[in-house]
Amino acid sequence: MTNNVKRFLAASLLSLMPSVALAEQYGVEDLLSKRHDYVSVVQEETIQLPSGRLEGNPSLRPATTVNDFFIANWTGVNTFPGYSVTGTPNPLPPSPLPPVVSPSISGHFQMITPLLSPLTQLYYYTTNAADPTGAAKTCRWILTLTVTNGVCSGSINQAAFGTQGAVCTLSTSQTFVDPATCQAQVVTAIQ
Repeated sequence: MTNNVKRFLAASLLSLMPSVALAEQYGVEDLLSKRHDYVSVVQEETIQLPSGRLEGNPSLRPATTVNDFFIANWTGVNTFPGYSVTGTPNPLPPSPLPPVVSPSISGHFQMITPLLSPLTQLYYYTTNAADPTGAAKTCRWILTLTVTNGVCSGSINQAAFGTQGAVCTLSTSQTFVDPATCQAQVVTAIQ
């Protein structure tokens, strides 16, 4: 390359630096905050979790329980997580989450939490981490566990965001909460 071409390319690349520096990751707060552009929630629903017991999956520590989260990515492209979770991750939500063919599961993560503790776990997966409520397929799930008179119950709120027609699903046959421990298993999919 000649020196003139090198200078031209260097100047062109330097002009992009301010816009790259201003780009930032989308946070959970941004996803949940009211948007003032032309983005709307595609579908939202809350589902009460049935009671169940996960046999053979003991807690890793005394006086704790494990919340298991299984995620299926049926979009055909990698998806990326966002989350606001309580407890100790074992491991963190997978990133990126590779696509698989239905009904396969793409990834799994766990949260170790205190036994019989009310809590809220929020996570989402999106095809566009830079703009999850815009040109993307985004599914957001919120697990809410409550304890009343020593008995745990739970619900999942799921919502679809973005302009590319995300379909968010919850496997009601594989998702449940143990009323004695608050151990939960959640099986979700984005497509």
